[in-house]
Amino acid sequence: MFSLFAPTSDHPVAKPLSMSRAGSRAVSVIIPCYNQARFLREAVESLLAQTHPDWECTIINDGSADDTERVALDLVRQDKRVHYLSHSHRGLAATRNRGLDEATGAFIQFLDADDVILPTKLESQLTALSCHAAPALAYCHYRFGRCDAVYISPDSPLPLPSRLHDERPLQHLALQWEVDLSIPIHCYLFDAQLFRSSHLRFDRTLATHEDWDCWMRLLAGRRTMVYLDEPLAIYRLHESSMCHNRPAMRRGFLQAIKKQRDLFKNDPEMAALFSEKLRLTRHHYGDSSPLSWLSTIPSRYVFGAPVHLKALVARALRLVED
Repeated sequence: MFSLFAPTSDHPVAKPLSMSRAGSRAVSVIIPCYNQARFLREAVESLLAQTHPDWECTIINDGSADDTERVALDLVRQDKRVHYLSHSHRGLAATRNRGLDEATGAFIQFLDADDVILPTKLESQLTALSCHAAPALAYCHYRFGRCDAVYISPDSPLPLPSRLHDERPLQHLALQWEVDLSIPIHCYLFDAQLFRSSHLRFDRTLATHEDWDCWMRLLAGRRTMVYLDEPLAIYRLHESSMCHNRPAMRRGFLQAIKKQRDLFKNDPEMAALFSEKLRLTRHHYGDSSPLSWLSTIPSRYVFGAPVHLKALVARALRLVED
C-alpha cells in the first residue's frame, strides 16, 4: 500500500443513465467496443457474475462494422444496469473519455470488450479502498487468457510484473513500462473523483499508450494506491489486439514518451529517465540506428545516479533522441 466533453451521439441511447450516486459504492463500468462483438458478451457476463451488485455498465460502440450493436442491445434487454451508446469511429481514447463523461458512479472500472474480470474483483477492491478517506485507486495482478477460452491460461507467455515501486511509483512507471512492468487497464478501480476533480481524460492525439500517459499524469499528483496481489483480471490474447501491431505500438509509445519528457523538462531526474526510456523502447521494438547500442545501458545506472549526472545525461542524449 502506498502514496495514481461529451460529443453528441450518432445514435440514440438505448436506456437512460441513472442520476449521480456520488458517495455510494456504485461502480461505473466503461466498455469501449470496436469490432469486438464476438467477445463482448463474455465481458459483460463477467460483470453479471460480480459479487458486488451495485454497478452500471455503459457499452460504447466506436463505429463498429460487425454485430456490436445487435449484441449490445441484447445485453441491454437482459439487465437494466447495462446501457448502450454509439458514435462514428473516434478511437479508443475518445471513446473512453465519453464513458467518463457519462459515468455516474462513485468509482470507475474500465473494461475492454475482449477482456474479463473475476467475480470478486469489484468487491475486493472496494473493500481495500474503504479505509482511505481521500480519493484513491486500487489495482491488482492479472493473467493471460486464451483467445477461444479466456478463462484458460495459455502455456506462454507469462505476464510481466504488475506492482509499482512502493516509494517511487512515478519513476518506476516511467522507466519500466513494457520492460519489467505491465498493468492492463481493467486491473484498476478508481475513485471517480480522480477524474472529475481535475477533468483528467485520455489524450486523443496519441496513437497508442494513451493509458500509460494518463497514469503518468495521475501519479504525478502523488495519489494513494492499494495493490492486491491477486489475478482478478484476465487479458485475452488474440492476434487482432493492438499489442500485436508492433510498428504502431512503437510509434505511439515514442510519441507518448516525448510528450511526457516535455511535461517534465524542468525536472532533471525525470528528464534523464525519459531519455533512458526512449532508448529502451527503441531497443525493445527494434531500431536500426547506429546509436541503438545505447539502449543496452542498464537502466539502474540512470535510475540511481546523482541528480546533476542525470541532468547531464539528459542534455547530452537529447540530440540523438529527436
